[in-house]
Amino acid sequence: IDTATNTLFGSPISVGSGSSSTPYGVAVTPDGRYAYVANLGDGTVSVIDTTTNTVTGSPISVGFGNGSQPFEVAVTPDGRYAYVTNNGDGTVSVIDTATNTLFGSPISVGSGSSSTPYGVAVTPDGRYAYVANLGDGTVSVLTIGAITSGTNGGNGGNGGNGGTAGLGGTGGAAGSPGGTAGTNGQNGVV
Repeated sequence: IDTATNTLFGSPISVGSGSSSTPYGVAVTPDGRYAYVANLGDGTVSVIDTTTNTVTGSPISVGFGNGSQPFEVAVTPDGRYAYVTNNGDGTVSVIDTATNTLFGSPISVGSGSSSTPYGVAVTPDGRYAYVANLGDGTVSVLTIGAITSGTNGGNGGNGGNGGTAGLGGTGGAAGSPGGTAGTNGQNGVV
């Protein structure tokens, strides 16, 4: 939408894997260059280059497949990662925006598959992601920390020995470099 005239700017952009993509949530990178669109119907996220208003690359599959139902997207303040709530399987997926690929495995939030995560917001300092879980009436807090490589912390395992932060698994959150990730829903140590 052209905000100066409140009119549509260009033609609608087709996203996802077809007519069943059902675009729902959208977030724009801080530099305004890309828009990440959660396609609820086909379990993917599309990336739009805002300078050309065209989709770049193939849709990114998130969660645990077509039933993941990605709903909302939030981009970190540095633009490096996009966090996607998957309300169909109770997880959050992390996309590395430099490569537009998944970073680690989906992170379980709330009480698992019945948590139905909908909203996600990243704090202005980029340290935490807050996830609203409609299905179980909770909010999960993910410690983003300094995620630097693909080392996965597994079920909330150790974040590394003074180096790489790990993504927490089943209910755990990411640990900071040299810190420890939480287990069963506990936050990682910052």
